Amino acid sequence: MQINSQKWRDLLGLQAAACHIGLDDMAIDLTVGFASELITWNKKINLTAITDPEQVAEKHIIDSLIPEKFIPQNASVLDVGTGGGFPGIPLKIFMPSLSVSLVDSSRKKINFLKYVIRLLKLQNISAHQYRVEELSGLPEFSGHFDVVISRAFTSLKKFLILTAPLIKPDGVIIAMKGRDVQKEIDELKAAKTGENIYQIHDYKFELQIEKYRLPISGDERSFVIVKRDFSPL
Repeated sequence: MQINSQKWRDLLGLQAAACHIGLDDMAIDLTVGFASELITWNKKINLTAITDPEQVAEKHIIDSLIPEKFIPQNASVLDVGTGGGFPGIPLKIFMPSLSVSLVDSSRKKINFLKYVIRLLKLQNISAHQYRVEELSGLPEFSGHFDVVISRAFTSLKKFLILTAPLIKPDGVIIAMKGRDVQKEIDELKAAKTGENIYQIHDYKFELQIEKYRLPISGDERSFVIVKRDFSPL
């Protein structure tokens, strides 16, 4: 099966429907373009270990779209450690109203993302080469985002510490994880201060766990939705 085939398009649509995600023809067209370039560029630079077209559909595209119901329209979204553009580019394609910033420390990956953005003529999306540790010191990132999201970027505790300064007071952090996210939650237990409230350094967070299965493989995944608690420490 080829990514630019009708069979792959149909497969993508069926997988999306199984997850109650409605992809229209334009979104599928853009996704085909993105995924095709991902595989082409992957022959030159390491963007992804997943190259099988069926797995690209399920484990990259569909998986990236699962958190969409927790992201409001017109939100400003920061995708940290985006790599080959996940989940930021699929989310942008599916939700065109989003303003998306993609950040990765690899110049080669950022060059790929800038190329794809130009090729697909996506608006209100940009790619930046930074280490996440740098972002809180940059005025255009600090306290700027409605949503900060990442897929398996680093430990949950470290991710929260690094990204807490980047969200607006009513913003959320979404950490996309595998099936064993509870182990990372348990690491925060010593800092638990109330029902689903955790204190980490100078921050307090409210955590909500969402679990799901991918539609074909049945792989178990989860993501953690985090809100900062601005009440006095």
